[in-house]
Amino acid sequence: MASTDFILLDRVSEMEKLDLCLKDITVTLLNRDPLVQFTNGVIRERKREGFRYALRRWSKLMKTAGIKVRDTVDFSFDENEQVLSVEKVVPYVTSSN
Repeated sequence: MASTDFILLDRVSEMEKLDLCLKDITVTLLNRDPLVQFTNGVIRERKREGFRYALRRWSKLMKTAGIKVRDTVDFSFDENEQVLSVEKVVPYVTSSN
């Protein structure tokens, strides 16, 4: 996996039916004002038993959503609309001893 990919949860991959048809995913950034929406490609990667799916251009998602390494991100997936949403980004805070 390239460092610019983001592995999708198996549950999201199943709801998106990526095993039947590899397609782009609509991403909505609910944590941005105004709301931002864009399309991101998906790639298939072989794993021991079957496949896993990853978003291409994870760096675009991180930059646009304001996500930094080690931040906590709340995602949701709307099965009816087929949209992956970033609901909340909680910045990582280093603890000082």
